[in-house]
Amino acid sequence: LQKTFSKIPNNRLLVETDSPFLAPVPMRGKKNEPSFIKFTINKLAELKSVNSDEMINFTTKNFESLFLVNEN
Repeated sequence: LQKTFSKIPNNRLLVETDSPFLAPVPMRGKKNEPSFIKFTINKLAELKSVNSDEMINFTTKNFESLFLVNEN
């Protein structure tokens, strides 16, 4: 799965927190919650060889492109 993820283009990445029973490491065994997304972002950034801020920028931009309507 990690090898597959590393091949996905950055402009196609999104992250979510809706899996209540699949908390990221180091929170495994606990109920997942939105505040744990930082652990997911950090791991994804590591797999892509970028820093966490870059991963946040990729995923935020992708979210906006997918869900926000351009009002111009």
